[in-house]
Amino acid sequence: MKLARGRTAALLVAACVMFGVGACGSGGTGTGSAGASGTPGVVATSPKPPEPKELLLSSLAVYDKGVYAVDYAGRDSSGSAVVDAARKQAYMKLVSTVQDSKLTMEALAIEPDTYLKLNVGELAKLPGMQQLNGKSWMHIDRSKVNDPSTLGVAFDDPDTLGLTALLKSAQSVQQAGDHKFSGTLDLAEGEGTPVTDEAVVKALGAKAATVPFTATLDAEGRLTELLIDVPAAGATKPHQLKMTVTQYGTVTIPAKPTGKAVIEAPAKVYEFLNG
Repeated sequence: MKLARGRTAALLVAACVMFGVGACGSGGTGTGSAGASGTPGVVATSPKPPEPKELLLSSLAVYDKGVYAVDYAGRDSSGSAVVDAARKQAYMKLVSTVQDSKLTMEALAIEPDTYLKLNVGELAKLPGMQQLNGKSWMHIDRSKVNDPSTLGVAFDDPDTLGLTALLKSAQSVQQAGDHKFSGTLDLAEGEGTPVTDEAVVKALGAKAATVPFTATLDAEGRLTELLIDVPAAGATKPHQLKMTVTQYGTVTIPAKPTGKAVIEAPAKVYEFLNG
């Protein structure tokens, strides 16, 4: 289930306008030289400790099972996601500030249905925008949406934040204390996710490939926090991206809306999604 931040953020901007444990080396056995008694002895070799990057990547083993809850925050947006890939259910929320306006998008996917809730703030007072006030869930007919990633949730990838690709790109990984790692990663590998801003990645150019990060694991070796220190990029000031996995293994997805809590999405919303 992939969350497409770039496309989702673009939607919110449009609303303003027109509205990713490496195993330790196996402890082999070998025939040692004769001991003091002259009898050959078996001496166990010392296992090779895993490299820091192997440990870092192994921290995603439980995350990759696709049942977790996560919070994230960036330069001008924040949000949360709850994913249960086994049950084909997901919920996400994105709050973005665009031109001093606070805009909110929520997406709920409970196979085979998808729902959206949009709050465009004061713009909801404009003609044709009244239903974009964040009060009602809108049922979406997926066949009317040109690009499924526009909906914010999809069922083809449980790595909602693109963490596997980001951490695989990590270089110069070092342990930075108990359960902590540091190094650099390639922000371009996180494009199309809520973690990164595509415009900032483009403005960074070659610098996007060596952005500093710090990762924190829990006592069980699972990733719990990723901090990415993004340098200045064009007119964008330096800022930090933060992702926190708050729950593994058991999550609660909001219930499917029913009755007056849900309406069929009006034509204006499909224009919005396909624009």
